[in-house]
Amino acid sequence: MNFYIPKVEPGIKSKKGLFFYEPSALTKELYHYVLWGGEYIVDVPYSIKRDYMNSFIIFYIKKGSMHFHYLDQSFVASKDDIVLLDCKEKNNYYAAEETTFQFFHFTGSHTQAMYNELYKRKGCLFKLPAEKNNIPNILSLIASNREIDFKISLEIYELLGNLVESTRNTFENRAANVAKAVPPEMQAVLTYISENYSSKITVDQLSEISNLSTYHFCRTFKKYIGTSPHQYVLNYRLIQAKNQLVETNLSIEQISMDCGFNSIGHFIKVFSQSTGGITPGKFRKQCF
Repeated sequence: MNFYIPKVEPGIKSKKGLFFYEPSALTKELYHYVLWGGEYIVDVPYSIKRDYMNSFIIFYIKKGSMHFHYLDQSFVASKDDIVLLDCKEKNNYYAAEETTFQFFHFTGSHTQAMYNELYKRKGCLFKLPAEKNNIPNILSLIASNREIDFKISLEIYELLGNLVESTRNTFENRAANVAKAVPPEMQAVLTYISENYSSKITVDQLSEISNLSTYHFCRTFKKYIGTSPHQYVLNYRLIQAKNQLVETNLSIEQISMDCGFNSIGHFIKVFSQSTGGITPGKFRKQCF
C-alpha cells in the first residue's frame, strides 16, 4: 500500500495513469529520476493536502486552473502554466473548475540544488513555449514501460534547464533595460575607465566626473552598473589582462603595468583569486 496516494480522490473525472517507474540503483545515485506521473481531468471538490513526501512534483495545466497553497503563499496556475513544488514542504492544491493537468513526481541526487535555484529566481510558477515544455514527452516515456532511465533523466534535465533559462532571459531583459537607462554621467564614468584603466583611478576622481558626491556616486553607480566602482575597475583590468595574456607576447610584468596594477605581486594575487587559483603564467599556457 502506498500511503502517499489516497485510495479515493473525490473530484477526479478521468485519468491517464498512474504510470509508475522503477529506476536502477545507479540512476538513483547519479540522475534525476521519475517516481510516477499521469494526466487528470478534475473538478470540484478535487483537493490534495500533504504534510510531507520525499519527492518533487511538477504540474502542467492544460485546461482550466488550479489553486495552490505552499510556503505561506497562495496562487492560481492557469492554462499553460507550469508549477514546481518541493513536497517535503506542506502543500495543498485544489480545483475550483474543471481542470486538465499533467504531473509527475521525481527526485535525484542534484534535484534539491536545482529546485533551490529555481525557487530563488522565480518561485514555483513558470511558463515555457510549447516547444520547450517536454512534460508530455516525459509522461509518454513513463507510460511506455521501457527501462530507459537515462533518456527520462535527460528529458528532466532539459525541462529544468529550460526553466532556468526562462528565468535567466528575464534577468537579462531587465539588465538590458537598465543598461539603456544608464544616465549620461554614469556613461561618462564608464568611458573614462575604459580609456584610463592603465592609470591610477580613485573613487574621488570618478565621483567628480559624475558631478555627484562620493556617497551618492557609489550608490548610483551600483544601482545602474550592478557592482561597486572599485570592483568594476578591477574586473575591467582583469579582462584586459586576460586578453593580453592570450593575444600578445608581453611579459607578465608588462601586462601588470599596462593594466593598472600597482605591483606584479598584487596582479598575480587578484588574478589567481578570479580564476580559482590559476596564475597568469598558467593561464597563458592553457589551450583556448
